Amino acid sequence: MVEPSNWRFNKQVHSEYVQGLPLPKDQVLLEYVYIAEDGVNVHSKCRKVSSIPKRVTDVPVWSYAANFPVEDRFLKPVALYNDPFRRGPHKLVLCEVYANDWTPAPRNFRCSCDEVMSKPEVAEAAPWFGLEQEYSITDVNNRPLGWPSSFMPQPDSPLHHEAVGMHRAFGRDLYEAHLFACMYAGVNISGGNAEACPGQWEFQVGPTAGTRVSDDLWLARYLLHRLSEEFGLAVSFHPKLVPGASGACGGHVNISTRPMREEGGIRHIKAAIPRLERTHSQFLSLCDAHGGADNQARLIGFFCTASGNFTYGVENRDACVRIPRQVALDKKGFLEDRRPASNFDPYLVTEALVRVIVLGQETLRNPYAEPKVVKLSIDASHLSIDGDDEGGDDLS
Repeated sequence: MVEPSNWRFNKQVHSEYVQGLPLPKDQVLLEYVYIAEDGVNVHSKCRKVSSIPKRVTDVPVWSYAANFPVEDRFLKPVALYNDPFRRGPHKLVLCEVYANDWTPAPRNFRCSCDEVMSKPEVAEAAPWFGLEQEYSITDVNNRPLGWPSSFMPQPDSPLHHEAVGMHRAFGRDLYEAHLFACMYAGVNISGGNAEACPGQWEFQVGPTAGTRVSDDLWLARYLLHRLSEEFGLAVSFHPKLVPGASGACGGHVNISTRPMREEGGIRHIKAAIPRLERTHSQFLSLCDAHGGADNQARLIGFFCTASGNFTYGVENRDACVRIPRQVALDKKGFLEDRRPASNFDPYLVTEALVRVIVLGQETLRNPYAEPKVVKLSIDASHLSIDGDDEGGDDLS
């Protein structure tokens, strides 16, 4: 059995160099952040430039090599953030990923999302989103913090939800550091809390219009992973890290349109319910990074978790769609879709909700079910090492 690494991030020595050394003004580091090929993890790489970018269009396109055999990818900058790790003039750059022919890479769902959010009828509806991201903090053995080392108990009530105290909340230092890192970076983070199980936490971004809310969520995920290195911990967005009835992690989406937010908006909220029900089975396939497979064990219909069958209700946290009690009293506001898993792609899910609620579509594309098209960096199909290929390059 392979033992876990005992390596730890040396924050003191790191800070002496990163924040202690004076640099010329023309030395600026940009960390290009992008969604990995699996559509779950985030990767990054660093580039030095000679001036501080004022806007994202000042940042040059870059590239990286993906997979084996190698497929080269373009990194197109789409959002610019302050760097809470290097600080000073240095920046984080969120990027879209494109294939070598400038078509969207298989897990680039931002491109399509941005197109939908830019439609005139969508702009008129002005959808706002608030995204809730639940996650688990684990130790080097990938065991959630706070769980006994010899067994995995099954709580019969959410004792740890919004809890405080040594025997109730585990990992608060990482959770708090993440909130401040997000605020410094420029993520529109709106809050957070301890969740129902030991080592489980949540943060929220928004309310924000259009594609930007998903940009913020992905950047916030990057910050959480990056911070976990410094704390000697790990973060998991898997929706069912702990087997059994407890320990489920969701990615709830709060959505409103302009008519929903105006006086009498409750009728527009109620009008969205049948549309969501008609597309329910299709939508479930979009709710996690593996076409709905990860979410199946989570959708149990209790413990504040939706079921596989479509349900809705006022203040019903076991429903697929919840109408908050205050919204019902005010007769305007928003609805909460509780179906997505914690490893959902926010671009894909927010786009789907807009297609259903705003555009009235009843058929949703499932990119997870589509075969992946491989586009190699070098097309060697016409080459011959003997130099006898027709019209090709002579390698002799």
